[in-house]
Amino acid sequence: MSEAYIPPPIAEEAARQEDLFVPADIKVENVFLNQWRESIAEVTDASTPLVFFAGIGMLSVLCHEFYFSAPRDTHLNLFLFMLGQSSLSRKTTVIDIVRDYIGTVAPDLILPDQFTGEALFTCLAERPRGIVIVRELHSWLMAMLTKDYNRGLSSDLGNIYDHTKIITKQTQKGGFKIINDPVITILGGGVDEWLIDILKKIDMVSGFWPRVTLVQLPHSDGKDYRPPGKFLIDPDILEKLTLVVAQTGGELDCTKINPLREAYAANLGREAAELESYNLAACYSRLEWTLVKIAAILHLADNPNSRVIEPASFNDAVNLVEHIKQGLPYFYSEHIVPGEEAKLAVRIFNFIKKRDQESAKYVPYRTILHYSSGNTVMTQAALTRLVETGQCDQVDVPPSPHYKKISKAYRTLPNPDKN
Repeated sequence: MSEAYIPPPIAEEAARQEDLFVPADIKVENVFLNQWRESIAEVTDASTPLVFFAGIGMLSVLCHEFYFSAPRDTHLNLFLFMLGQSSLSRKTTVIDIVRDYIGTVAPDLILPDQFTGEALFTCLAERPRGIVIVRELHSWLMAMLTKDYNRGLSSDLGNIYDHTKIITKQTQKGGFKIINDPVITILGGGVDEWLIDILKKIDMVSGFWPRVTLVQLPHSDGKDYRPPGKFLIDPDILEKLTLVVAQTGGELDCTKINPLREAYAANLGREAAELESYNLAACYSRLEWTLVKIAAILHLADNPNSRVIEPASFNDAVNLVEHIKQGLPYFYSEHIVPGEEAKLAVRIFNFIKKRDQESAKYVPYRTILHYSSGNTVMTQAALTRLVETGQCDQVDVPPSPHYKKISKAYRTLPNPDKN
């Protein structure tokens, strides 16, 4: 697979945010995540995005001892909120399974899921790292971040996410507390419609909320409903998690993925500049480091003894982060404005598809280049994108009396939406 960042296709006509389609599947090469998905599928019919991001949250807390420089030490913690419809999405079922695994391999990393600001600092003074697992975000957020006695907790959680190495707090009952090197992951599930109303009324500039990664889950019509089966710990999953926990931690080397990260960040910047919503643009700006965190987590899951993050893990992380990005407009009642390359990719795809329908076996590259007004760089990027995303196939055309060299041509794949 090419190491160049290629954005996914975007629909030429933006749908209303209520009808925004979020794929029910995400394709990754990561061995652990795919094995994790298979094991969960034996128990419940949860969607792939839910299973993958729950697995990432589980791995995140087990990788708290690792960090990368950006430019300060940046740990692999995440505040992951997985949001979808009630009941049918299986959020609680999967979150409970995550708790069972962490409780087996590293029970000391499970932090209380209900606390005041004072209680949190008292706990972190003794156990500065761990995960808060939230089965129902609605009630948790109402209790944690809106009560008078929890005033300031949002800011404190924001500081912890940003890895403020030493945090001090004067508590009423416990006295002066010093927390050294705290790292917290939060994994929660909730109903998306409720959170949308909340997001319209809050400050996304500082504190807790800007650090939250919102993951929209696909909605189910219930036709393929399958009641959960009996859950048993998978020994292979448990063995791999144990290997991750056993690592001593330390700094990760991002040298191999830095060019990819820089290209991705540049594209994010271009897209964010076209957005009218400041809050949505702010979310975009944070996806760069969410991407690196996920890439590092995936790398350690498959290569616990390696400290050099490989491009393969970065490419998988791109697929996961693109799923996050595709869902963000839904939460902010906005639409992603496609960039020029994205628009050109859609136009070229429709052009090739039309020629296919006219019984052409393929469309030569030079014909496509002429159609795109001769912009070689952008045309090549758009075509590479269509091939990478499985919408088109590249074929070699043998020499002809009119053209003496082997040339490239393109055709649409059968049922491209299924690829």
